[in-house]
Amino acid sequence: MGKDLSAYKKIRLGDDLRSWRLENSKTLAEATAGLKGWDAARLSKVERALLPITAADLAELLDHCGITGQEREEMEGLLEDGPSRRWWRNFDDTITAAFAEYLGLEAEAAHMTEYFPSGFPGIVQTEGYAQEMIAAAIDGPSEEQIEAATEVRMLRQRRLIEAPVLTVELYFGEVTLLVAGDLEVLAEQIRHAIKVARYPNVTLRMVPLSAGRAPILISGVTLLRFPQGADAEFVFIEAVGGMLPRRSGRDVRRAERAFTRVKRYALSPEETITALERKLEEIT
Repeated sequence: MGKDLSAYKKIRLGDDLRSWRLENSKTLAEATAGLKGWDAARLSKVERALLPITAADLAELLDHCGITGQEREEMEGLLEDGPSRRWWRNFDDTITAAFAEYLGLEAEAAHMTEYFPSGFPGIVQTEGYAQEMIAAAIDGPSEEQIEAATEVRMLRQRRLIEAPVLTVELYFGEVTLLVAGDLEVLAEQIRHAIKVARYPNVTLRMVPLSAGRAPILISGVTLLRFPQGADAEFVFIEAVGGMLPRRSGRDVRRAERAFTRVKRYALSPEETITALERKLEEIT
C-alpha cells in the first residue's frame, strides 16, 4: 500500500520524477526497463499523482535511475511524515476528487491570491451567503449537497485564524453588491467581510464597475503559493463543474499577469471597506 501523501507532496513528487526523466531524455518505458514491478503505465500514474508510492518502491526506482545527492534527498523527503490536516475526508461522498485535490493544496499553501467576479470569495463567506451561492449552482445541488458544501466552506476558513495561518489577497467584482438574494443575508455577509478584511493576513479589494473592461476576468482564478519557493505554485480556474488545475509555469505567469491587471484597477483595502460600509447603510 502506498504512502498516503498530501495532495501537494504527491503532485510535487510526480513533477520531480517527470522533470528528471525528461531532462535525461528517457521515455517512460526506458526509465523502468528491467525494474521488477515497474512499467511505463505505473510510472506514468505516479508522475501524474494518480498512484501512491511507498518509500521502499521509491528507493528502488531512484536506485534504478541512478538519482543521487540532493535531488534524491528532496524526492525522498516528500515521503516524510508531517502534520495531517485532511479534514475533508469526512466529505468524500459529497465532494469531487478534483475539489478534494484543491482542498489538499490549499491546506498546504502559505499564500493565496483569488479573484471572484460575481461574489465574495468562498474563504470569507458567511454560512447563509454560502448556502445562497451554492444553491444557485448550475447542477442544482440537493439539500444534502448544499449543507455539506457549506460546511466545507466554513471549515476552510480556519486557515485564516489557525496556525500556520494562510495569507490571502482577495478580489471581488462590484457586481457582487448589486446582485443579491436575501438582503439580510447580504448585510450579514458585508459585516463579516469588513471584519475579516481587518485581519493582518487578509487583503480584500473590490474591482469597481467604473474601471471598465480592463480588469474584468471572465472566470474566477485562484493562485496558491507554497513555503517551498517560487517554483511551488498552482493555478485553479473556475469552470462548470469545479475548479480546473493548471500547474505549468506558463499558466502561473498568465495568472500573475491577470492579477497585476486586476490589482491596478481595484480599490485600495481602505476604499473597499468604505464601499462596503456605504452599501451596508443602504440596505439596512
